[in-house]
Amino acid sequence: MRTLHVLILSVVLTLTALGVFYYKYARLEFPLTPDKTYNSWYVEARMNLTAGWRNAKGENPATIQLHLPPSSSNRFAIVEEKFVASGFGEEIDADPADGNRTATFSKRQIDRNEAVFYGALVYELDSPAEIVPPKERPAVTSPFAPGNRPQSGVGPQQDPLFIAIDALVEEARARSADERTYVREIFRLIRKSGDDRLAVISDNLQLRNDVARLAQILIEANNIPTRTVHGVHLTSDQRNTRLQTWLDVFVEGKWQSIDPENFRFGLQGKYLVWWYGDDALYTADGLRKLDVIVSVRQNTDKALTRAIWKSGEIADVLLKFSFYNLPLESQLLFQVLLMIPVGGLIIAVLRQIIGVKTFGTFMPVLVALAFRETGLISGIALFVTIVALGLLVRAYFARLQLLLVPRLASVLTVVVLILSMVAMVANNMNLVMGLSISLFPIVILTMTIERISLMWDEYGAKTAMKTSLGSLASAIISYSLMSNETLNHLFFAFPELLLIVLSCTLLMGRYNGYKLTEYFRFKALQMELERNKKA
Repeated sequence: MRTLHVLILSVVLTLTALGVFYYKYARLEFPLTPDKTYNSWYVEARMNLTAGWRNAKGENPATIQLHLPPSSSNRFAIVEEKFVASGFGEEIDADPADGNRTATFSKRQIDRNEAVFYGALVYELDSPAEIVPPKERPAVTSPFAPGNRPQSGVGPQQDPLFIAIDALVEEARARSADERTYVREIFRLIRKSGDDRLAVISDNLQLRNDVARLAQILIEANNIPTRTVHGVHLTSDQRNTRLQTWLDVFVEGKWQSIDPENFRFGLQGKYLVWWYGDDALYTADGLRKLDVIVSVRQNTDKALTRAIWKSGEIADVLLKFSFYNLPLESQLLFQVLLMIPVGGLIIAVLRQIIGVKTFGTFMPVLVALAFRETGLISGIALFVTIVALGLLVRAYFARLQLLLVPRLASVLTVVVLILSMVAMVANNMNLVMGLSISLFPIVILTMTIERISLMWDEYGAKTAMKTSLGSLASAIISYSLMSNETLNHLFFAFPELLLIVLSCTLLMGRYNGYKLTEYFRFKALQMELERNKKA
Protein backbone atom coordinates (compact mmCIF):
# COMPACT_ATOMS: atom_id res chain seq x y z
CA MET A 1 0.00 0.00 0.00
CA ARG A 2 2.79 2.42 0.89
CA THR A 3 4.63 1.52 -2.31
CA LEU A 4 1.52 2.34 -4.33
CA HIS A 5 1.19 5.64 -2.46
CA VAL A 6 4.77 6.57 -3.29
CA LEU A 7 4.28 5.50 -6.91
CA ILE A 8 1.17 7.67 -7.33
CA LEU A 9 2.89 10.63 -5.65
CA SER A 10 5.91 10.27 -7.94
CA VAL A 11 3.73 10.13 -11.04
CA VAL A 12 1.81 13.25 -9.97
CA LEU A 13 5.03 15.15 -9.28
CA THR A 14 6.55 14.08 -12.60
CA LEU A 15 3.47 14.98 -14.65
CA THR A 16 3.22 18.37 -12.90
CA ALA A 17 6.86 19.12 -13.61
CA LEU A 18 6.61 18.04 -17.25
CA GLY A 19 3.44 20.09 -17.74
CA VAL A 20 4.98 23.29 -16.39
CA PHE A 21 8.20 22.54 -18.28
CA TYR A 22 6.38 22.13 -21.61
CA TYR A 23 4.28 25.27 -21.08
CA LYS A 24 7.34 27.40 -20.35
CA TYR A 25 9.16 25.94 -23.33
CA ALA A 26 6.33 26.06 -25.90
CA ARG A 27 4.34 29.09 -24.75
CA LEU A 28 6.87 31.30 -23.00
CA GLU A 29 9.81 30.28 -25.23
CA PHE A 30 12.23 29.48 -22.44
CA PRO A 31 15.44 28.14 -24.06
CA LEU A 32 16.45 24.52 -23.48
CA THR A 33 20.19 25.13 -23.83
CA PRO A 34 22.38 28.08 -22.90
CA ASP A 35 23.15 30.22 -25.92
CA LYS A 36 26.87 30.35 -26.59
CA THR A 37 26.66 33.56 -28.64
CA TYR A 38 25.23 35.96 -26.07
CA ASN A 39 24.66 39.48 -27.28
CA SER A 40 22.86 40.93 -24.29
CA TRP A 41 23.52 41.25 -20.57
CA TYR A 42 21.76 42.20 -17.36
CA VAL A 43 23.76 44.85 -15.51
CA GLU A 44 22.74 45.78 -11.99
CA ALA A 45 24.02 48.17 -9.35
CA ARG A 46 22.78 47.56 -5.82
CA MET A 47 23.29 50.29 -3.23
CA ASN A 48 23.12 49.20 0.42
CA LEU A 49 22.39 52.25 2.58
CA THR A 50 23.01 52.80 6.27
CA ALA A 51 21.23 55.84 7.70
CA GLY A 52 23.24 58.68 9.19
CA TRP A 53 22.63 60.71 12.34
CA ARG A 54 19.30 62.47 12.79
CA ASN A 55 19.12 66.25 12.53
CA ALA A 56 17.45 68.66 14.97
CA LYS A 57 14.02 67.77 13.52
CA GLY A 58 14.53 64.09 14.18
CA GLU A 59 14.98 63.34 10.47
CA ASN A 60 17.87 61.78 8.60
CA PRO A 61 17.49 62.97 4.98
CA ALA A 62 19.86 61.61 2.36
CA THR A 63 20.81 62.36 -1.24
CA ILE A 64 22.66 59.93 -3.48
CA GLN A 65 24.11 60.55 -6.91
CA LEU A 66 24.98 57.51 -9.01
CA HIS A 67 26.64 57.53 -12.42
CA LEU A 68 24.69 55.58 -15.06
CA PRO A 69 25.94 54.01 -18.29
CA PRO A 70 25.30 56.08 -21.45
CA SER A 71 22.11 55.22 -23.32
CA SER A 72 24.20 54.15 -26.30
CA SER A 73 27.81 53.89 -27.42
CA ASN A 74 29.53 52.65 -30.52
CA ARG A 75 29.17 48.99 -29.42
CA PHE A 76 26.29 48.76 -26.94
CA ALA A 77 22.81 50.17 -26.39
CA ILE A 78 20.61 50.12 -23.29
CA VAL A 79 17.24 48.68 -24.32
CA GLU A 80 15.53 48.78 -20.92
CA GLU A 81 16.47 50.16 -17.54
CA LYS A 82 14.58 50.30 -14.28
CA PHE A 83 14.99 51.50 -10.71
CA VAL A 84 13.79 49.94 -7.48
CA ALA A 85 13.90 52.72 -4.90
CA SER A 86 10.91 52.56 -2.59
CA GLY A 87 9.97 56.01 -1.27
CA PHE A 88 12.86 57.78 -2.98
CA GLY A 89 12.58 60.68 -5.36
CA GLU A 90 14.36 60.02 -8.65
CA GLU A 91 15.87 62.33 -11.25
CA ILE A 92 18.14 61.55 -14.20
CA ASP A 93 20.41 64.22 -15.66
CA ALA A 94 22.57 64.02 -18.77
CA ASP A 95 25.61 66.22 -19.31
CA PRO A 96 26.17 66.77 -23.05
CA ALA A 97 29.66 68.13 -22.39
CA ASP A 98 31.17 64.85 -21.16
CA GLY A 99 28.41 62.37 -22.07
CA ASN A 100 27.79 61.31 -18.48
CA ARG A 101 24.38 60.45 -17.03
CA THR A 102 23.65 60.76 -13.33
CA ALA A 103 20.72 59.48 -11.26
CA THR A 104 19.88 61.43 -8.11
CA PHE A 105 17.93 59.68 -5.33
CA SER A 106 16.59 61.64 -2.37
CA LYS A 107 14.50 60.80 0.68
CA ARG A 108 13.52 62.72 3.79
CA GLN A 109 13.52 59.77 6.20
CA ILE A 110 15.99 56.91 5.72
CA ASP A 111 15.39 53.66 7.57
CA ARG A 112 18.28 52.04 9.35
CA ASN A 113 19.13 49.80 6.38
CA GLU A 114 17.71 50.21 2.90
CA ALA A 115 18.63 49.18 -0.62
CA VAL A 116 18.29 50.90 -3.99
CA PHE A 117 18.58 48.96 -7.25
CA TYR A 118 19.45 50.09 -10.74
CA GLY A 119 19.16 47.54 -13.53
CA ALA A 120 19.76 47.76 -17.26
CA LEU A 121 19.41 45.44 -20.21
CA VAL A 122 22.40 45.98 -22.50
CA TYR A 123 22.40 44.80 -26.11
CA GLU A 124 25.50 44.44 -28.24
CA LEU A 125 25.06 46.07 -31.62
CA ASP A 126 25.42 43.82 -34.66
CA SER A 127 27.89 46.27 -36.14
CA PRO A 128 29.70 49.02 -34.20
CA ALA A 129 28.14 52.43 -34.65
CA GLU A 130 30.26 55.08 -36.28
CA ILE A 131 31.90 57.39 -33.76
CA VAL A 132 31.02 61.01 -34.41
CA PRO A 133 34.17 63.06 -33.74
CA PRO A 134 33.83 66.28 -31.75
CA LYS A 135 33.67 69.48 -33.76
CA GLU A 136 36.70 70.89 -31.96
CA ARG A 137 39.82 69.32 -30.58
CA PRO A 138 39.40 69.02 -26.79
CA ALA A 139 41.60 71.28 -24.70
CA VAL A 140 44.38 69.81 -22.60
CA THR A 141 43.96 71.06 -19.03
CA SER A 142 46.66 68.96 -17.42
CA PRO A 143 49.14 70.94 -15.25
CA PHE A 144 51.92 68.89 -16.85
CA ALA A 145 51.27 70.19 -20.37
CA PRO A 146 53.90 72.79 -21.42
CA GLY A 147 51.47 75.71 -21.56
CA ASN A 148 49.86 74.91 -18.19
CA ARG A 149 52.89 74.46 -15.98
CA PRO A 150 53.23 76.61 -12.84
CA GLN A 151 55.27 79.78 -13.12
CA SER A 152 55.94 80.41 -9.42
CA GLY A 153 58.32 78.67 -7.02
CA VAL A 154 60.83 76.24 -8.42
CA GLY A 155 60.72 76.48 -12.20
CA PRO A 156 59.75 73.46 -14.27
CA GLN A 157 63.26 73.29 -15.68
CA GLN A 158 64.71 72.74 -12.19
CA ASP A 159 61.95 70.55 -10.72
CA PRO A 160 62.99 66.83 -10.75
CA LEU A 161 59.38 65.87 -11.56
CA PHE A 162 59.26 67.96 -14.73
CA ILE A 163 62.80 66.97 -15.68
CA ALA A 164 61.77 63.29 -15.59
CA ILE A 165 58.57 64.00 -17.55
CA ASP A 166 60.38 66.00 -20.24
CA ALA A 167 63.06 63.33 -20.61
CA LEU A 168 60.49 60.60 -21.20
CA VAL A 169 58.48 62.80 -23.57
CA GLU A 170 61.56 63.60 -25.66
CA GLU A 171 62.57 59.95 -25.87
CA ALA A 172 59.07 58.91 -26.96
CA ARG A 173 58.89 61.71 -29.53
CA ALA A 174 62.25 60.71 -30.97
CA ARG A 175 61.03 57.13 -31.45
CA SER A 176 57.65 58.10 -32.99
CA ALA A 177 56.39 59.66 -36.21
CA ASP A 178 52.96 60.94 -35.15
CA GLU A 179 50.60 61.13 -32.17
CA ARG A 180 49.47 57.52 -32.51
CA THR A 181 52.97 56.08 -32.47
CA TYR A 182 53.90 58.50 -29.68
CA VAL A 183 51.20 56.96 -27.49
CA ARG A 184 52.51 53.50 -28.36
CA GLU A 185 56.06 54.49 -27.32
CA ILE A 186 54.83 55.97 -24.03
CA PHE A 187 53.27 52.66 -23.01
CA ARG A 188 56.43 50.84 -24.09
CA LEU A 189 58.52 53.08 -21.85
CA ILE A 190 56.15 52.70 -18.91
CA ARG A 191 56.23 48.92 -19.11
CA LYS A 192 60.03 48.96 -19.12
CA SER A 193 61.17 48.11 -15.59
CA GLY A 194 64.00 49.79 -13.74
CA ASP A 195 63.62 53.30 -15.22
CA ASP A 196 64.58 55.87 -12.57
CA ARG A 197 62.59 58.57 -14.35
CA LEU A 198 59.37 56.62 -13.86
CA ALA A 199 60.26 56.10 -10.20
CA VAL A 200 60.67 59.87 -9.74
CA ILE A 201 57.22 60.54 -11.23
CA SER A 202 55.56 57.76 -9.23
CA ASP A 203 57.15 58.87 -5.95
CA ASN A 204 56.35 62.56 -6.41
CA LEU A 205 52.72 61.95 -7.43
CA GLN A 206 52.18 58.80 -5.31
CA LEU A 207 50.92 56.79 -8.26
CA ARG A 208 51.89 53.36 -6.91
CA ASN A 209 52.48 51.78 -10.32
CA ASP A 210 49.23 53.17 -11.76
CA VAL A 211 50.00 52.57 -15.45
CA ALA A 212 46.91 54.35 -16.76
CA ARG A 213 47.50 57.51 -14.72
CA LEU A 214 51.22 57.57 -15.50
CA ALA A 215 50.50 57.20 -19.22
CA GLN A 216 47.88 59.96 -19.05
CA ILE A 217 50.41 62.39 -17.55
CA LEU A 218 53.05 61.66 -20.19
CA ILE A 219 50.58 61.75 -23.10
CA GLU A 220 49.07 65.06 -22.01
CA ALA A 221 52.61 66.41 -21.50
CA ASN A 222 52.83 66.30 -25.31
CA ASN A 223 49.54 68.25 -25.65
CA ILE A 224 47.49 65.17 -26.63
CA PRO A 225 44.01 65.18 -25.02
CA THR A 226 43.02 62.17 -22.90
CA ARG A 227 40.10 61.19 -20.73
CA THR A 228 39.60 58.52 -18.07
CA VAL A 229 36.91 55.93 -18.77
CA HIS A 230 35.29 53.61 -16.23
CA GLY A 231 33.25 50.58 -17.17
CA VAL A 232 32.44 46.89 -16.78
CA HIS A 233 33.98 43.96 -18.61
CA LEU A 234 31.03 41.96 -19.98
CA THR A 235 32.29 38.40 -19.74
CA SER A 236 30.64 35.54 -17.87
CA ASP A 237 28.36 35.90 -14.84
CA GLN A 238 30.00 38.17 -12.29
CA ARG A 239 28.83 38.84 -8.76
CA ASN A 240 30.26 42.02 -7.25
CA THR A 241 32.39 42.61 -10.32
CA ARG A 242 35.34 44.96 -10.30
CA LEU A 243 34.99 48.15 -12.32
CA GLN A 244 37.64 48.59 -15.01
CA THR A 245 39.45 51.83 -15.84
CA TRP A 246 41.10 52.66 -19.16
CA LEU A 247 42.17 55.68 -21.23
CA ASP A 248 40.68 57.32 -24.28
CA VAL A 249 43.23 59.25 -26.35
CA PHE A 250 42.31 61.90 -28.92
CA VAL A 251 44.37 61.06 -31.98
CA GLU A 252 43.62 61.27 -35.69
CA GLY A 253 40.69 63.57 -34.99
CA LYS A 254 38.67 61.22 -32.73
CA TRP A 255 38.65 59.49 -29.35
CA GLN A 256 40.32 56.08 -29.41
CA SER A 257 40.41 53.64 -26.49
CA ILE A 258 43.49 51.96 -25.06
CA ASP A 259 42.92 48.36 -23.99
CA PRO A 260 43.53 48.03 -20.21
CA GLU A 261 45.12 44.58 -20.60
CA ASN A 262 47.65 44.93 -23.43
CA PHE A 263 47.71 48.78 -23.67
CA ARG A 264 47.11 48.82 -27.42
CA PHE A 265 44.62 50.85 -29.43
CA GLY A 266 41.17 49.32 -29.50
CA LEU A 267 39.37 47.44 -26.71
CA GLN A 268 39.91 43.71 -27.19
CA GLY A 269 37.11 42.57 -24.87
CA LYS A 270 33.48 43.60 -24.42
CA TYR A 271 33.68 46.69 -22.20
CA LEU A 272 30.56 48.65 -21.30
CA VAL A 273 31.32 52.33 -20.66
CA TRP A 274 29.82 53.49 -17.35
CA TRP A 275 31.13 57.05 -16.97
CA TYR A 276 33.93 59.39 -17.98
CA GLY A 277 36.23 61.45 -15.78
CA ASP A 278 37.95 61.15 -12.44
CA ASP A 279 34.78 61.29 -10.30
CA ALA A 280 33.74 58.35 -8.14
CA LEU A 281 30.91 56.01 -9.12
CA TYR A 282 28.66 57.63 -6.52
CA THR A 283 28.45 60.45 -4.01
CA ALA A 284 26.23 60.46 -0.95
CA ASP A 285 25.14 63.01 1.62
CA GLY A 286 23.43 62.17 4.91
CA LEU A 287 24.44 58.50 5.07
CA ARG A 288 26.73 56.80 7.51
CA LYS A 289 27.68 54.09 5.01
CA LEU A 290 26.98 53.26 1.38
CA ASP A 291 28.14 50.13 -0.43
CA VAL A 292 27.60 49.66 -4.17
CA ILE A 293 27.67 46.15 -5.65
CA VAL A 294 27.74 45.87 -9.44
CA SER A 295 26.75 42.50 -10.94
CA VAL A 296 26.61 41.22 -14.51
CA ARG A 297 24.78 38.23 -15.95
CA GLN A 298 24.74 37.06 -19.52
CA ASN A 299 21.30 36.91 -21.05
CA THR A 300 19.93 33.53 -22.08
CA ASP A 301 17.35 34.39 -24.72
CA LYS A 302 16.03 37.51 -26.40
CA ALA A 303 12.37 36.52 -26.10
CA LEU A 304 12.76 35.70 -22.42
CA THR A 305 14.58 38.97 -21.85
CA ARG A 306 11.85 41.08 -23.42
CA ALA A 307 9.16 39.27 -21.41
CA ILE A 308 10.92 39.73 -18.09
CA TRP A 309 11.93 43.34 -18.59
CA LYS A 310 8.60 44.72 -19.82
CA SER A 311 7.91 46.81 -16.74
CA GLY A 312 4.24 46.65 -15.75
CA GLU A 313 3.36 44.16 -18.47
CA ILE A 314 4.33 40.89 -16.84
CA ALA A 315 1.01 39.06 -16.77
CA ASP A 316 2.12 35.46 -16.64
CA VAL A 317 2.60 34.16 -13.11
CA LEU A 318 5.40 31.82 -14.20
CA LEU A 319 7.41 34.74 -15.49
CA LYS A 320 6.54 36.93 -12.56
CA PHE A 321 7.82 34.39 -10.05
CA SER A 322 10.81 33.11 -12.01
CA PHE A 323 14.37 33.34 -10.74
CA TYR A 324 15.09 35.85 -13.49
CA ASN A 325 13.22 38.53 -11.53
CA LEU A 326 15.47 38.18 -8.48
CA PRO A 327 18.44 40.50 -7.98
CA LEU A 328 21.49 39.29 -9.86
CA GLU A 329 23.34 38.51 -6.65
CA SER A 330 20.53 36.14 -5.62
CA GLN A 331 20.33 34.62 -9.09
CA LEU A 332 23.99 33.63 -9.03
CA LEU A 333 23.51 32.10 -5.58
CA PHE A 334 20.49 30.01 -6.65
CA GLN A 335 22.36 28.74 -9.69
CA VAL A 336 24.54 26.86 -7.21
CA LEU A 337 21.81 25.89 -4.72
CA LEU A 338 19.55 24.36 -7.38
CA MET A 339 22.25 21.84 -8.28
CA ILE A 340 22.54 20.46 -4.73
CA PRO A 341 19.44 18.19 -5.10
CA VAL A 342 20.95 16.86 -8.33
CA GLY A 343 24.08 15.94 -6.39
CA GLY A 344 21.91 14.31 -3.72
CA LEU A 345 20.17 12.24 -6.42
CA ILE A 346 23.52 11.09 -7.79
CA ILE A 347 24.68 10.01 -4.34
CA ALA A 348 21.38 8.17 -3.76
CA VAL A 349 21.81 6.25 -7.03
CA LEU A 350 25.41 5.40 -6.21
CA ARG A 351 24.55 4.15 -2.73
CA GLN A 352 21.12 2.55 -3.14
CA ILE A 353 21.34 1.15 -6.68
CA ILE A 354 25.04 0.60 -7.31
CA GLY A 355 26.16 0.06 -3.71
CA VAL A 356 29.07 2.50 -3.44
CA LYS A 357 29.99 3.11 0.19
CA THR A 358 30.44 6.75 1.23
CA PHE A 359 30.71 8.75 4.42
CA GLY A 360 27.11 9.92 4.54
CA THR A 361 25.09 11.64 1.82
CA PHE A 362 25.95 15.30 2.12
CA MET A 363 29.71 15.00 2.48
CA PRO A 364 30.34 14.05 -1.19
CA VAL A 365 27.86 16.71 -2.37
CA LEU A 366 29.53 19.47 -0.37
CA VAL A 367 32.97 18.36 -1.53
CA ALA A 368 31.64 18.45 -5.11
CA LEU A 369 30.49 22.03 -4.50
CA ALA A 370 33.97 22.88 -3.29
CA PHE A 371 35.43 21.37 -6.47
CA ARG A 372 33.35 23.90 -8.43
CA GLU A 373 35.37 26.67 -6.79
CA THR A 374 38.83 25.08 -6.60
CA GLY A 375 38.73 23.10 -9.84
CA LEU A 376 38.69 19.31 -9.99
CA ILE A 377 42.43 18.57 -10.01
CA SER A 378 43.27 21.19 -7.38
CA GLY A 379 40.28 20.10 -5.31
CA ILE A 380 41.30 16.44 -5.30
CA ALA A 381 44.85 17.39 -4.35
CA LEU A 382 43.57 19.55 -1.50
CA PHE A 383 41.17 16.87 -0.29
CA VAL A 384 43.78 14.11 -0.23
CA THR A 385 46.44 16.34 1.34
CA ILE A 386 44.24 17.72 4.10
CA VAL A 387 42.64 14.38 4.96
CA ALA A 388 46.03 12.61 5.04
CA LEU A 389 47.60 15.24 7.30
CA GLY A 390 44.47 15.35 9.42
CA LEU A 391 44.57 11.58 9.94
CA LEU A 392 48.13 11.82 11.20
CA VAL A 393 47.17 14.55 13.67
CA ARG A 394 44.02 12.62 14.67
CA ALA A 395 46.12 9.53 15.39
CA TYR A 396 48.37 11.60 17.63
CA PHE A 397 45.36 13.08 19.47
CA ALA A 398 43.99 9.55 20.00
CA ARG A 399 47.05 8.74 22.06
CA LEU A 400 46.29 11.71 24.29
CA GLN A 401 42.87 10.14 25.06
CA LEU A 402 40.95 13.39 24.57
CA LEU A 403 37.18 13.65 24.96
CA LEU A 404 35.10 13.68 21.76
CA VAL A 405 34.11 17.37 21.54
CA PRO A 406 37.55 18.82 22.46
CA ARG A 407 39.14 16.33 20.05
CA LEU A 408 36.87 17.47 17.21
CA ALA A 409 37.60 21.12 18.01
CA SER A 410 41.33 20.36 17.98
CA VAL A 411 41.12 18.60 14.62
CA LEU A 412 39.07 21.53 13.27
CA THR A 413 41.79 23.94 14.35
CA VAL A 414 44.46 21.82 12.70
CA VAL A 415 42.45 21.65 9.46
CA VAL A 416 42.22 25.46 9.39
CA LEU A 417 45.96 25.73 10.02
CA ILE A 418 46.69 23.26 7.20
CA LEU A 419 44.45 25.24 4.85
CA SER A 420 46.22 28.44 5.83
CA MET A 421 49.63 26.96 5.12
CA VAL A 422 48.50 25.52 1.79
CA ALA A 423 47.03 28.90 0.82
CA MET A 424 50.25 30.75 1.61
CA VAL A 425 52.42 28.19 -0.20
CA ALA A 426 50.10 28.27 -3.23
CA ASN A 427 50.19 32.06 -3.29
CA ASN A 428 54.00 32.14 -3.22
CA MET A 429 54.07 29.58 -6.04
CA ASN A 430 51.51 31.61 -8.05
CA LEU A 431 49.01 28.75 -7.99
CA VAL A 432 45.38 29.71 -8.57
CA MET A 433 43.92 27.11 -6.22
CA GLY A 434 45.00 29.13 -3.20
CA LEU A 435 42.57 31.91 -4.15
CA SER A 436 39.41 29.85 -3.57
CA ILE A 437 40.66 27.58 -0.82
CA SER A 438 38.55 29.36 1.82
CA LEU A 439 35.40 27.91 0.28
CA PHE A 440 36.46 24.33 1.00
CA PRO A 441 34.05 22.73 3.53
CA ILE A 442 36.23 22.87 6.62
CA VAL A 443 33.68 21.28 8.97
CA ILE A 444 32.95 18.47 6.51
CA LEU A 445 36.67 17.73 6.22
CA THR A 446 36.97 17.65 10.00
CA MET A 447 34.09 15.19 10.37
CA THR A 448 35.45 13.10 7.50
CA ILE A 449 38.81 12.79 9.24
CA GLU A 450 37.06 11.75 12.44
CA ARG A 451 34.86 9.15 10.72
CA ILE A 452 37.79 7.67 8.77
CA SER A 453 39.73 7.34 12.01
CA LEU A 454 36.84 5.62 13.79
CA MET A 455 36.23 3.25 10.88
CA TRP A 456 39.96 2.51 10.72
CA ASP A 457 39.92 1.52 14.40
CA GLU A 458 36.72 -0.54 14.23
CA TYR A 459 36.81 -2.19 10.79
CA GLY A 460 40.40 -1.91 9.68
CA ALA A 461 42.38 0.12 7.18
CA LYS A 462 40.98 -1.65 4.10
CA THR A 463 37.36 -0.76 4.84
CA ALA A 464 38.26 2.82 5.79
CA MET A 465 40.25 3.40 2.60
CA LYS A 466 37.56 1.73 0.46
CA THR A 467 34.88 4.01 1.90
CA SER A 468 37.14 7.06 1.49
CA LEU A 469 37.78 6.26 -2.16
CA GLY A 470 34.05 5.70 -2.67
CA SER A 471 33.31 9.11 -1.16
CA LEU A 472 35.92 10.80 -3.34
CA ALA A 473 34.67 9.02 -6.49
CA SER A 474 31.08 10.03 -5.66
CA ALA A 475 32.18 13.64 -5.21
CA ILE A 476 33.93 13.58 -8.59
CA ILE A 477 30.87 12.15 -10.35
CA SER A 478 28.60 14.69 -8.63
CA TYR A 479 30.95 17.50 -9.61
CA SER A 480 30.94 16.46 -13.28
CA LEU A 481 27.14 16.73 -13.39
CA MET A 482 26.69 19.71 -11.05
CA SER A 483 29.17 21.76 -13.09
CA ASN A 484 27.57 20.87 -16.43
CA GLU A 485 26.56 24.13 -18.12
CA THR A 486 23.45 22.72 -19.78
CA LEU A 487 22.14 21.16 -16.55
CA ASN A 488 22.81 24.39 -14.66
CA HIS A 489 20.80 26.30 -17.23
CA LEU A 490 17.91 23.79 -17.30
CA PHE A 491 17.39 23.71 -13.54
CA PHE A 492 17.67 27.50 -13.28
CA ALA A 493 15.23 28.21 -16.13
CA PHE A 494 12.97 25.25 -15.24
CA PRO A 495 13.19 24.76 -11.45
CA GLU A 496 10.08 22.57 -11.66
CA LEU A 497 12.44 19.82 -12.84
CA LEU A 498 13.38 19.42 -9.18
CA LEU A 499 9.98 17.71 -8.76
CA ILE A 500 11.24 14.96 -11.07
CA VAL A 501 14.38 14.71 -8.94
CA LEU A 502 12.14 14.42 -5.88
CA SER A 503 10.01 11.69 -7.47
CA CYS A 504 13.14 9.71 -8.37
CA THR A 505 14.45 9.88 -4.82
CA LEU A 506 11.04 8.85 -3.45
CA LEU A 507 10.96 5.79 -5.72
CA MET A 508 14.47 4.83 -4.66
CA GLY A 509 13.32 5.14 -1.07
CA ARG A 510 11.02 2.15 -1.63
CA TYR A 511 13.61 0.04 -3.45
CA ASN A 512 14.79 -2.90 -1.36
CA GLY A 513 16.34 -5.17 -3.97
CA TYR A 514 19.94 -6.13 -4.52
CA LYS A 515 22.53 -3.49 -5.20
CA LEU A 516 24.70 -3.82 -8.30
CA THR A 517 27.83 -4.55 -6.27
CA GLU A 518 25.99 -7.28 -4.38
CA TYR A 519 25.48 -9.23 -7.62
CA PHE A 520 29.25 -9.41 -7.98
CA ARG A 521 29.71 -10.27 -4.31
CA PHE A 522 27.25 -13.16 -4.48
CA LYS A 523 28.25 -14.30 -7.96
CA ALA A 524 30.73 -16.85 -6.63
CA LEU A 525 28.13 -18.20 -4.21
CA GLN A 526 25.55 -18.44 -6.98
CA MET A 527 27.96 -20.37 -9.20
CA GLU A 528 28.69 -22.76 -6.33
CA LEU A 529 24.97 -23.36 -5.79
CA GLU A 530 24.48 -24.06 -9.48
CA ARG A 531 27.33 -26.58 -9.46
CA ASN A 532 25.79 -28.28 -6.43
CA LYS A 533 22.44 -28.51 -8.20
CA LYS A 534 24.04 -30.10 -11.25
CA ALA A 535 25.88 -32.54 -9.03
